[in-house]
Amino acid sequence: MVSSNQYGGATTESSYKKAESLLLRFPDVDGIFCPNESTTFGMLLALKSIGKGGKIKFVGFDSSEKLAKALRAGEIQGLVLQHPFQMGYLGVKTMVQALRGEKVEKRIDTGCEVITVENMDKPEQKELLTPDLSKWLE
Repeated sequence: MVSSNQYGGATTESSYKKAESLLLRFPDVDGIFCPNESTTFGMLLALKSIGKGGKIKFVGFDSSEKLAKALRAGEIQGLVLQHPFQMGYLGVKTMVQALRGEKVEKRIDTGCEVITVENMDKPEQKELLTPDLSKWLE
């Protein structure tokens, strides 16, 4: 592990700069994990800028249209995705239980999936990777 305490910032630009700096310091890194969408996209841009896009094992967390496209292109090997509707449902359910004075668990697993190019077109994974929000927003 070359770094476990780097903060990429809240934007793709700040994440790109941090990723670029790390790749300069550690040019022979074998694998990369980024913990959110902005750092994943920033790292993707940095890897592509030095010609290593798709050449280093790379797993990110969260999704966007850009990251789904990079996954399909083989520039990212996996994306860890949470179940946002399950998170919302369990959050509200747990809050109601707490307000009623009922016992609630200290830790609740809302689930996650690892999406790869091999499973990204399966219905359950596709719904997490590229959800159709129009049915809820219209």
